[in-house]
Amino acid sequence: MRAGFPAGRVVRSLWPVLALGVLAGCAALRPVAEAPPVDWAARDARVAALADWQARGRIAVKSARGGGQGDVQWRQSGEAARIRVSGPFGAGAYEIRWDPGALRVLSRNGEFVREWQGAAAAEAFLGEQLGWPFPAASIRWWVLGLADPASPATREVTPRGELARLEQDGWTVSYERYGEAAGLPMPERLVLEGPQVRLRVVIDHWCLESGCLQGPAAGSE
Repeated sequence: MRAGFPAGRVVRSLWPVLALGVLAGCAALRPVAEAPPVDWAARDARVAALADWQARGRIAVKSARGGGQGDVQWRQSGEAARIRVSGPFGAGAYEIRWDPGALRVLSRNGEFVREWQGAAAAEAFLGEQLGWPFPAASIRWWVLGLADPASPATREVTPRGELARLEQDGWTVSYERYGEAAGLPMPERLVLEGPQVRLRVVIDHWCLESGCLQGPAAGSE
């Protein structure tokens, strides 16, 4: 008789392994619950109706004049915006207070820097700072995953219905990733390509409800 483990002992030692294999097979066969489909028309309507929202993230710029990256915090209240940005929009950090009739720039210490008047104030500021045209009024819509309602746009959607690509006013916006905020799918990573420039935006945090908003409203001083 050859030396080795008794047959009964071998069988008993294999039972735990066999049991785990069976359980693993059952787990593999169990259907995975899929997330319910999103009603994107209803989602877009809810997002478009937001009166006050906030986003924090990062932006990287690449253009003929060079590139750069920095942090951005955007607070939108109705038609007014309060934007804190550092890095690619010039040296240091700025707070930009913008409403439809004017744009005021303050330093990081709250000191007045400069002011632009008129409906194109934001575009004038960004064009002067960056050296290339930028549709400032549209980005508040694009970052939400919406087309600017003020002009025609071409949209491409995925089979699930989410916006994948947007072409508007000579710009192309590609949506690479969505997350969730307040129960709504929201862009987390997008790329904007326009004349002479490419911008990559990563949104680390969305706030769509009053309970998480920080700082003064965009329209207040």
